[in-house]
Amino acid sequence: MKSSILFLTTAILAYVNTAQAYFYVPSFMNSLPFKGGMAYAQKNDSLYLFGGENATVRYTNDLYKLTQTATSYNWEIVPQINAPNGTLYSQSYVTADGQNLVLMGGMSNATYGRGLPLQIHTYNFASQTWTEFSGNNANVSSPPPAEFIYNREYFSATYDSKNQLTYILGGAVSAANQVFSDFHVLDANFKSTALVSPPYGRYGHSASILSDGKLVVIGGVTTNGSPALASLQSAWVYDPATKGWVEQNLSTTASRYPSTASDHTAVVTSDDKIIIFGGDSADGQRTRQYLNTIAVLDCKTWSWSIPSIGGIPPSRRSFAVGGLLDGGKHLTVAFGSSSNSYYNDINAFDLTASSWLQSFDESSSNGDGSVSKGLIAGVTVAAVVLLVIILFLLWKFQSYIRWLVVRIHNDIWKPRTGEPVWAETSRIVAQVFFLFIFAMFLYFVIRQAVDSPNVTQRIEYAAAEVDVPDVRFCYDGYPSQSATYGPPGVSCQTDNGYSCTEHIKQLNMSVFQPTFSDNLGAVNCFLFRAPDDFKMTSTSGKNNGSRLLFTMFGDQTTTYGRVHVSVFAKEMDPNAKIYGYDDGMSNYLSEADVLNWQTSERNDLQATNVYTIQPFTYSALSYDIVDHRYLQPVGWNYVGFLPVTNSTPEIESNFRSEAPNPTYTSGHIDLGVLAVFPENFATLVDREVKMYTLVNALGFVGGIFGLLIAAQAWLFGYRPRSPWGVVHRWSTGSRKQSLLQGLQQKFKTTDSGIPLVHPVHHRFSVNEFQNLGQETEAQRVSRVEERMQILELLFKAYYVDDEVFRSLDNAAAVGDQNKNHHQQQQQFGVATPGTQASANPFFASTEKLSPYQQKEDQNGFSHMFSERQSRGSISSDANSQVNLHSAQDVHLRDMR
Repeated sequence: MKSSILFLTTAILAYVNTAQAYFYVPSFMNSLPFKGGMAYAQKNDSLYLFGGENATVRYTNDLYKLTQTATSYNWEIVPQINAPNGTLYSQSYVTADGQNLVLMGGMSNATYGRGLPLQIHTYNFASQTWTEFSGNNANVSSPPPAEFIYNREYFSATYDSKNQLTYILGGAVSAANQVFSDFHVLDANFKSTALVSPPYGRYGHSASILSDGKLVVIGGVTTNGSPALASLQSAWVYDPATKGWVEQNLSTTASRYPSTASDHTAVVTSDDKIIIFGGDSADGQRTRQYLNTIAVLDCKTWSWSIPSIGGIPPSRRSFAVGGLLDGGKHLTVAFGSSSNSYYNDINAFDLTASSWLQSFDESSSNGDGSVSKGLIAGVTVAAVVLLVIILFLLWKFQSYIRWLVVRIHNDIWKPRTGEPVWAETSRIVAQVFFLFIFAMFLYFVIRQAVDSPNVTQRIEYAAAEVDVPDVRFCYDGYPSQSATYGPPGVSCQTDNGYSCTEHIKQLNMSVFQPTFSDNLGAVNCFLFRAPDDFKMTSTSGKNNGSRLLFTMFGDQTTTYGRVHVSVFAKEMDPNAKIYGYDDGMSNYLSEADVLNWQTSERNDLQATNVYTIQPFTYSALSYDIVDHRYLQPVGWNYVGFLPVTNSTPEIESNFRSEAPNPTYTSGHIDLGVLAVFPENFATLVDREVKMYTLVNALGFVGGIFGLLIAAQAWLFGYRPRSPWGVVHRWSTGSRKQSLLQGLQQKFKTTDSGIPLVHPVHHRFSVNEFQNLGQETEAQRVSRVEERMQILELLFKAYYVDDEVFRSLDNAAAVGDQNKNHHQQQQQFGVATPGTQASANPFFASTEKLSPYQQKEDQNGFSHMFSERQSRGSISSDANSQVNLHSAQDVHLRDMR
């Protein structure tokens, strides 16, 4: 037998599930009561709930209606006339005609410890009136007749709507520590008939009626020997046709059976499946455990199944209410209790998707987790079509693709003249390795910036005056009116004698009343809320002063009473919104914030900036109002400068209270004094910043990039960088033409060719070392040519990027094309630049001539010099300075 049902402490704390796993209905979530042990019955798409207990009242007699709609739930308080006494752990059902709600049994103040008949009350929906059954106060004979039913708790009352019969099974009387094993049936007029009793007593169970009229009893505590949880490997089944009991063995489709439980919730589907939720282990309160699992019993195959649950499950609990309110698509579970906690949530379980929902919109998006064959076929066809499109694009644009491949190859593979293949290969491998390291480091710093935690910086500016907070005083246990001391109240003045009582207003407790777990008595609250221009000043003079002095008044004979003081920043005071303050001051709280605060107030869960003052004491409270600038969840804040913040005023307070003065009432008519003053005369800003940002990452990235470049240069030498960038290199159209025209206009080209693009000559093998002492002019010119050629090659390979020179060559080719190229060819007999032959008649580009053409050009150039030397056209003076342009001029005159 449960020890917790014998004694129930009055100091019970309740709470709401802060994780918001419940079905979100903001319109009335703050109105739902925290209750457990309610009687409930389903009528169409609604559940009617009666009685139950909460944190402060053990027996309540409220009647509520919870209705499921297509998109949400509706909640309302049902009017009732001649309401019965508050009851706990009773049972109810709606009659077959849908006109009445029947309430049976349960514990109440009127029945506790008394051997009364089963208490029955009927509520008529049309008249909204309760009617008490005439047999409720019938005399109990000793011994009672077989058809007599004692009033009880933890029993089952199962209604057979087809035959209008009610089956009463088992239960207990906690006051008498008694468990029942009797079994009765009541007709429509509540006339009782004793039926064959089950083998032993049971309580905390569920009894569900199937479509064929059979009664299935599951779970609970049995008294077969010592009390123990009933095994879920079998169930009791009562067959009205045979009027006998059968212990039905149950199998399982899973590897295990559901956990045994008492006080669970059970509902029956249209296809004879019983769904159970929650329950507890029926141990004493110190060691009792609770469940929030779901299991399904198929009564056609008598097998259990435990579905794989998705979504956020509700809190573990017992005595919850449940029903299938939309034809079997969703299981609704609400309210209930666990130990000293009571719940006011609504939870919806999607039976199709096997998932707990927070809104019905999730149902349309949830599936069974399997992939249909149509989806597989569609994905396959789409993949084939995509492959065909890719192959067609590759065939259609193959020339562009080849050009791109060649361009990438030319940009990557750049061996220097005279450098072996292994050196260039090693350089590219190292470059790829360094690039991989750089990419990994870049990913690391970006990931570090994205996952960066927020840190708060405190910034303090000196100020001569500061704002005052809102202060709420809630009198707990003091009478609303006293003949000697009058009603409770608060007066206010500052330390320089300025009266601020006009800023104190009494709050309307009918709009909203905070709950305090001590439950000392009446609660009356007052709020001090000064205008924005009311400041506290650090200097003396013509000002409001430096501190507030509140004097509290009330019935001095109520020594057990307390005053609960709360402080708020003006812009974050929920009282101003709840009680309809229209003072023009800003309030940053949203409706959800206010509802959450009210929920905490109803459960006495406020722990910050809330203090309790005993009567006849002096107390001091210091405060700081801080402008907390929170980072908003926007992408820009990852950058690292000009962050987007949300400025939220917050208050920090410290409190000290002296011991009560036993002689205080001899010289005072008040209850005590509270001094409120600023901790610091300063403007405080708590600025939230990212510990790592992308701007910080740039420094790390630049450092590692420089190190890798230095390592590359140290290993493989320095390579010249192009003076052109992406803008020049990838420009197109008129912009590209303007670049080429600029080169052509600023760098006039002659017949000598383009340096580092057109070689001076191709005679690299001619070295007349034997004639160094008798060097002719031709030999000196040849040696100058060779030296210049080597210089250009080395200069081009190791010091200068020739990209601009090649661009100048292209610009010259474009300029020459604007002239009459054919006429020039006929006049000089040479090819124009940019054609297959060299743009220069003497110095063809090695990048455009085939090896054969290069050899022919070299031979022709040598023959030219030999011929001119034999004709004596070139001076043999050793001191004459002959350059490349002189040789070109000689050749040009000969051709003319």
